Amino acid sequence: MNTKNNIAKEFIKKSVLSLDLDNSEVMVVWCLRHWASCSISGEDPQDLFKLCREQHQLPDISSLIEEVVYGIAEGTEEKGPIGSELCNHIHYGEFKILEALCMLQNDKYEDAQLSLQGWLKAYQARNIFKILNAFAAILEKANLIIPSRRQYNSNWSTH
Repeated sequence: MNTKNNIAKEFIKKSVLSLDLDNSEVMVVWCLRHWASCSISGEDPQDLFKLCREQHQLPDISSLIEEVVYGIAEGTEEKGPIGSELCNHIHYGEFKILEALCMLQNDKYEDAQLSLQGWLKAYQARNIFKILNAFAAILEKANLIIPSRRQYNSNWSTH
């Protein structure tokens, strides 16, 4: 039987472990990882973000990424919700952000909010939901659409 949980795990095993993601998904994951890595190392992430903004013709979204990364760090008990920059598989926090962005770009606001509330503390889920609304709109305007995947509606939870 293909339950929603099994569908998400299969997606992570096949597509995500090989990082077989759409360009928009890779960009979001890279942004989260880069900001998280820089916050740990003490480096300034702005130089590489400038290149990302130019490549994708985006406004300065670094403050949105920063708030999402810090919100995840404060809002979850998960270990390693965001991977390192050289990691070759997706982490739970990255998956959930992609899922929420996909839902928001498809006007599924309540689903996105419920998805975030399912793994983050209430205060951080609320803040990240608001930030991701702006982020999703900016990505959509730049034609960085998170593809609709059945896995993003799976209610996948950690092991």
